[in-house]
Amino acid sequence: MQYIFWLLTLISPIKTVMFTIGFLIMVDFITGAYASVKNKVPIRSARIAHTVSKFFIYNLVILSAFLLEEFIVKEIPFQRVIAGFIAITEIKSILENFDKIYGVNPFKALISYFKKGTVKGVIESMSQEEKTSTR
Repeated sequence: MQYIFWLLTLISPIKTVMFTIGFLIMVDFITGAYASVKNKVPIRSARIAHTVSKFFIYNLVILSAFLLEEFIVKEIPFQRVIAGFIAITEIKSILENFDKIYGVNPFKALISYFKKGTVKGVIESMSQEEKTSTR
């Protein structure tokens, strides 16, 4: 029992990072499942198992990076760098799912918004891209 308390005490500084990564994994799973249903692609148990293993592996990697940073090399922020890469990967996957659901890539729309300067310009340019891609 005391080992469980020791483990919880050890990971308490990174609980918010682990929660955030878990949240991103769940959002990715939900948007991926919704995209599959919308596009009539069957949801396979292998994909669900992949999500579960991703949850445990990502959190173990974050914990390992935290321990490395805390007890061995304090000068390099391993935990933040690794958590950042994992978060970027999950956000990229969420945006891909959004594109599969709605047919709009939010990242391209944002870049187009900065180039065009208006929402109307973004909508026009994206509709022109659709017309040229369907020909």
